[in-house]
Amino acid sequence: MIKQFNFYDIYGYLLPGMLLLGLFWLPVGVLTQTWPDQDLSKALFLAGLAYIVGHVLYSIAKTVVPSKVTDKDQHRRVLSELLLDKGNSKFTEAFKAKLAGQVSATFGLDLGVEMDGDGENDHSNNRNIAFLQARAYLVANKSAQYSEQFEGLYTMMRSLGCAFCAGAAYFAGWGLSFHRARFFLSVAMGVLFASGMAGALAAAWTPLLFKSKPGKPEVNSPKLPVSVWKKADFWLTFCLLAALLGAGFWARAVPPNESLHSLPACAEYIFWTSAFIALIAAARCFSSYRAFASNFAETVWRDFSAYLSFQQTPVPAIGDASDES
Repeated sequence: MIKQFNFYDIYGYLLPGMLLLGLFWLPVGVLTQTWPDQDLSKALFLAGLAYIVGHVLYSIAKTVVPSKVTDKDQHRRVLSELLLDKGNSKFTEAFKAKLAGQVSATFGLDLGVEMDGDGENDHSNNRNIAFLQARAYLVANKSAQYSEQFEGLYTMMRSLGCAFCAGAAYFAGWGLSFHRARFFLSVAMGVLFASGMAGALAAAWTPLLFKSKPGKPEVNSPKLPVSVWKKADFWLTFCLLAALLGAGFWARAVPPNESLHSLPACAEYIFWTSAFIALIAAARCFSSYRAFASNFAETVWRDFSAYLSFQQTPVPAIGDASDES
């Protein structure tokens, strides 16, 4: 396991997990006005815990922020396949024609760059398969370092964005906890936390309800209407944030009462300000995620085409020109 540990594990799992744990610890630090103990054994334990939390966060982020985008015809498609549409101007027509010829000669697949895909037809399927093969081709030839960096970065930014959103909801719950004397608010937060947890579990398992059963016609979940997937993603996100809001509200009841006496007078404003800053950071992370995801897809196609071009046209030796003269 240690041998396979690489920068993707750091970008995709460790750093987002550490951020989420840090955001959840911050109210406790404000409450007790202390920093975590600087102990090596505890640091190693927290690093391992952050790595595990990062995996959980990645699985949630992949669900609530899907990698597929909706095109102008409301089809859900991956960016690597969408880039090769005739109507997409990210690549020139000459490059797409050249790439299609290289893919056809190397993998025997027709990319259909003279038309637009829909995410499900043969051309779209060929593009998806060719992209995975092109990436594997670059990895096998040790030429995928640049594209792998973009892959790690967009995975990290998506998880960081979700961590900041979770932190913002949690901080808002702590901010509301300063008004716990209001009976209606306490009841509302209790109901919100319970319904949020139940709703998150229900929304997370929604795709399983559409899977086929033995002896019955298969209903493939990716064939579900876009509206169903959007609603499931929306409700999962909403329920998770609602649960974190309620958790932050009731988390203040966990510390001992004597620690509340040392609470700074401006603690409520600290939590609300932290929630606002976390929302801004989340927006920036999601914006960077889309940019890095697009750069990853573009880089794989460009590097694959360039690698084949360099193989087909060897660079002449330094002394060749003088020998000919």
